[in-house]
Amino acid sequence: MSESLYPPFLHWGECKSKDEKNPDIIKVEVLELETFETEFSTNIRAKVDGVEKNIPLQSFESKNKQLLQLWSQAIKDGKIKVGKKFKIKTWLGTSKNGHPIRRFELVF
Repeated sequence: MSESLYPPFLHWGECKSKDEKNPDIIKVEVLELETFETEFSTNIRAKVDGVEKNIPLQSFESKNKQLLQLWSQAIKDGKIKVGKKFKIKTWLGTSKNGHPIRRFELVF
């Protein structure tokens, strides 16, 4: 019996799009507003395509804080509430230094 007490984590590596005009789209329903930290990342609990998952907002091994900043701003603006459904668009872009970087857009 390998059932875990905790929901699985969303793996951003499964999102393969490299095209901003044709991004991967993740359908999210917010279950909690409070973030929580693990050894590896800052996370949020939500349903992803109808399945409860932990969504990493920022990995501690990465300097990319875009999703965490978008999340925090949307909460401050009242766009994210428990039960609210929205979409996260994501793709692999290029950083100012020419390195691959995951980009995000929240769509309400």
